[in-house]
Amino acid sequence: MGMTTSLYGCIIEHGVYNELREKICSHNDLAINSLPSYDEWPPLTKQMFAITQDSNFPRTPPSYEYWGRAIHFGGNFKSIEYEWKEWKAKFENLLQKLIWREAFVHFKTEYTDVQTFQWKIDSNKWSPYDKIEFGIINKEFWNFQGDQT
Repeated sequence: MGMTTSLYGCIIEHGVYNELREKICSHNDLAINSLPSYDEWPPLTKQMFAITQDSNFPRTPPSYEYWGRAIHFGGNFKSIEYEWKEWKAKFENLLQKLIWREAFVHFKTEYTDVQTFQWKIDSNKWSPYDKIEFGIINKEFWNFQGDQT
């Protein structure tokens, strides 16, 4: 019998309030919906994700999409920490396809405290404003913080 590992977090969408907003939302919705329903271990599937939506609110506070939507994800797994490097590689592959500014993963096992990992776009190196089409965001455009072991 293995131990439970909780893995959860959010990706903060790159927020804009101009003509790019709808394009970014559509782009990210497509990227999340393109994730597989089934994935080899360790899994990264679309069932793990939910995106905040303001669609039923008037354009007055409260807003769940202030300066970008939150793309939530999570799951409880059996001892996924042993495949952290493989899961992280899948997650970073997804980050390359999304338009985002910051991402967090929280990782909790039965025998450790919560570990937090953070990815942050370097806005001096990458911005959606000068893009006609969104492509892959290369890893050199972001910073990573956290124990990589």
